Amino acid sequence: MMGTVSDRSFQRTPSLRRKWRKRYGGLDGNKLLEPNKEEDMRENDVMTEAHEERNPSPVKGAESQDTASSGNVPRPMPRNSFQSQSQRPVNLVSPGSTGLPSLVSNGALKPPLPQAEQERPVATSPQPWLSVGRTETTHGHSKRRAAADVLFDSFASDGRVSMNQFFETVWSSGLHRSDPRIKDCYFHMRKLQDEDGTVDRNTFQRCVTGFVSLILKALQGRFVIPDFATFTDETQKLFMKCKQLSSVKQEKDSGDSAKWGVSVCTVDGQRLSLGDCAESCVLEEVSWPLVYGIAIDQLGVDNVHRYVGMEEFSKYDSPFTLTKQGVPHSPLIETGAIITASLLQLAASLGAEEEEKYESVLNAVKRLCNKEHANLNCTSYQSLRKDSIRLHALSFYLQEKKCFPETVDINATLDLMLQCASTEVTCESGAAMAASLANGGLCPLSGDQVLSPSATKSMLSMMQVAGMNEYSRIFNFKTSAPAKSSKSGVMLAVVPGVLGLLCWSPDLDSFGNCWKAVHFCEELISTFQLHSFDIRTPFRQVLTYRQWKAESEGYQIMNILLAAFKGDIQSLRRYFLSGADVNAVDYDGRSALHVAASEGHCEVIRFLVENTGTNYSLKDRWGNTPMQEAMRHSHGPAAQLLRKYEEQPVTL
Repeated sequence: MMGTVSDRSFQRTPSLRRKWRKRYGGLDGNKLLEPNKEEDMRENDVMTEAHEERNPSPVKGAESQDTASSGNVPRPMPRNSFQSQSQRPVNLVSPGSTGLPSLVSNGALKPPLPQAEQERPVATSPQPWLSVGRTETTHGHSKRRAAADVLFDSFASDGRVSMNQFFETVWSSGLHRSDPRIKDCYFHMRKLQDEDGTVDRNTFQRCVTGFVSLILKALQGRFVIPDFATFTDETQKLFMKCKQLSSVKQEKDSGDSAKWGVSVCTVDGQRLSLGDCAESCVLEEVSWPLVYGIAIDQLGVDNVHRYVGMEEFSKYDSPFTLTKQGVPHSPLIETGAIITASLLQLAASLGAEEEEKYESVLNAVKRLCNKEHANLNCTSYQSLRKDSIRLHALSFYLQEKKCFPETVDINATLDLMLQCASTEVTCESGAAMAASLANGGLCPLSGDQVLSPSATKSMLSMMQVAGMNEYSRIFNFKTSAPAKSSKSGVMLAVVPGVLGLLCWSPDLDSFGNCWKAVHFCEELISTFQLHSFDIRTPFRQVLTYRQWKAESEGYQIMNILLAAFKGDIQSLRRYFLSGADVNAVDYDGRSALHVAASEGHCEVIRFLVENTGTNYSLKDRWGNTPMQEAMRHSHGPAAQLLRKYEEQPVTL
């Protein structure tokens, strides 16, 4: 009896045959009828199929019932709870339904779970697919529109906003016109502006709503360098100071030795470029930490450091030296750079061909640079290739010491290393790359996570201890900043979490570093107190980037009144956009409008009344209004302006 049952239970119905042929189209008919013992299951001593459909058709159910009754076998427990439910329409299937087969990693269809395990109660009101997250999206859009309205009111004059005034305020925060995060906003507003260069509220909302978060962050002073104007002035002074310095060697030379360029980019995308920043310069040794970081990102830190050490830079009598473990001392010396480049041959994701390897490395460099200027300098590549006898000698030594991984083409490794060293950038694109490293491998301008944070951490750690040749220890002591220099005069420096910069000048010192760049970085970090261990009891002189301190109510009121006293509209706008109460008063009941009226600042009065909606009828402890304050201090224009507002109230 049991044999009859099991033989009949293994029979495949036509629907199952069609299903199996669709799934395993290459199998012949005999194999289709073979039972799958691993996926069968037993229910009430009767073998049933694990590949049954979730909602079997009525024909299939009738066939199975006839087969069971013909053998006089007791019918198993009915599955009404599983089979009686009618199949729902496709357009009403809620997200997360198991009605569709899932995919396994090898591309095959994963068989569904048994029905008793996968059945779920039917939802009474299934949510359609397109409604998921709609409420959150609508709410976020309404918040952005409300923020755009506040932004419009802070700049509006007679119901319109001057485009030049608005964007000049944005650019003063350090953002650049070519910034991809705001470039479209600038383009559309410039296209839709009227002849007088102004836009109305609707046009302003259309252009700004999608970019309001970045614009508010800039105008509220929440970038890593809030006072970018002061930073620019001090940096320009340092740049000119270094430019006026000269060495005996420079006085004898002429031409390129006088070139000097610096570019700075912060982790928020604030940019500053000085001097010959648009000139192309070859990376050479600066490419070594980039290759090392890509190798770490592709293979992992443990696999990479099986073949190369992590020691600080040391000067040996001969470069033909290895550690006690028989590996190069550091990935930032010649032997270590050769081994690191050879490890890229093992990274399958970089491509199989030699050209594909360099294209992948160049693509990573371009992504770090926000797809700005980064290309192969063929002239430099041919020159380095002719003078590569030293590299060949070192590679033969490493091969004799069995330092290379197995199945590595040494000639292809050297070509890849020379191509990476011949990559040229500008100071501006190199600064964007340095800012990406300061931001944990994420490009601040594009939001592209190029390198993993762990790979970036290892990369910066090696640059800190071995990036400046024999000067590494001294430079680390003075600045604590990871940096790498090259014989071409390029120097890349990173202040983690703050900024990155690239300096270029062909003049080198006795250590093989660009002495102008070294002096500039040391002065910059000292001036702005960017040293990691520079913890002074007074607050920082120029910028407070470590943390954003919450201002107390009294401190906020003091700042508002001080800005009104000085006539600083930009600071008042920043406080207003940050949520400060412009009607706040001090212990004498004097508001910012009282102070501006007593000083006769008509522009401040106009901004406070027309843009922020300040109450111009407030009275201080002596019962004086802002208009009375202007009259008491003999400021006629201010008094007339306030009298006009009292006669013709302004509505926002």
